Amino acid sequence: MRRNRYWTAQALMSPSPAARSHSASAEIIVRHPSMKQFYCGAIMHDCETRMIAPTEDDLLRSVDTHARVDHGMTDIPESMLDEVRQNIHDVEPADHHD
Repeated sequence: MRRNRYWTAQALMSPSPAARSHSASAEIIVRHPSMKQFYCGAIMHDCETRMIAPTEDDLLRSVDTHARVDHGMTDIPESMLDEVRQNIHDVEPADHHD
């Protein structure tokens, strides 16, 4: 049986598992940036839609689309946009730990 030369070379160049020290364990913590959240029910009663986006600009685009599609608004007044901005909150991304 012929082996892949690349795989064999990688196996020979990689450090041996026995050579690693088991006493020094490294823990890496990755912090994800907070996300922006808006709850439509805060300004439009009887609407349970929640939107989450990485930036406020992305969130405002989602709010604009939601207002047009789900609420039938053709133009969003500046006063309503101010209310939306006041009700945007930072949320931490969910941890994906077991």
